[in-house]
Amino acid sequence: MKNIIYSLFVVLGFSSISFTQEKSEIALSQGKQELVNSKTSGVYEFTLTDQTSEGVNKAANYYTHYFTVAFDQNSGVATLTMVENNERSRAVIMRFLTASGARYVDIDGSVISLNEFMVDFL
Repeated sequence: MKNIIYSLFVVLGFSSISFTQEKSEIALSQGKQELVNSKTSGVYEFTLTDQTSEGVNKAANYYTHYFTVAFDQNSGVATLTMVENNERSRAVIMRFLTASGARYVDIDGSVISLNEFMVDFL
């Protein structure tokens, strides 16, 4: 009986750990409609929580051929402006978000993985 209870606690413990998402791992988008507009305009905005200017700029320096990044430390908003607004360049946004510590994107309150974000919005 003790083994069953112990096993149950272990399974529940690992389950809760695997489903938790750190706030700093979630990039906040401006919403679904804004992402659709961004695909046309080539300007994307993401709120990156718990990030520093140094960290974001370090990550952005790898992708200067694809986009420029303006980061406001106070609000945590990173504005990406595409150099060439094409599918390949937009896909590199996913690498920038990963380098900035994001693993998920919040779109209108729904948190999705970066892979889903790339397929559905880039």
